[in-house]
Amino acid sequence: MLQDLHTALADVSPWTGSTLEQCLRAYADKTDIKLGKIAQVLRAALTGSHISPSMFEIMDVLGKEEALNRLKDTLS
Repeated sequence: MLQDLHTALADVSPWTGSTLEQCLRAYADKTDIKLGKIAQVLRAALTGSHISPSMFEIMDVLGKEEALNRLKDTLS
């Protein structure tokens, strides 16, 4: 799932909370995976915790390069 999310997020532009939310909701619809499950996986990969503010806010604050790098590091 993380590889697919990395690929989907790499195409997001502009990198804002609302466009990230649209991307993740579209991914959830396409894969029939609940958004909460996707957020849980992303939260762990990006923050190292299961508790954090909104995933969209976290990714927006981290910025595209840092968020994608953290996902890539998790995949390695």
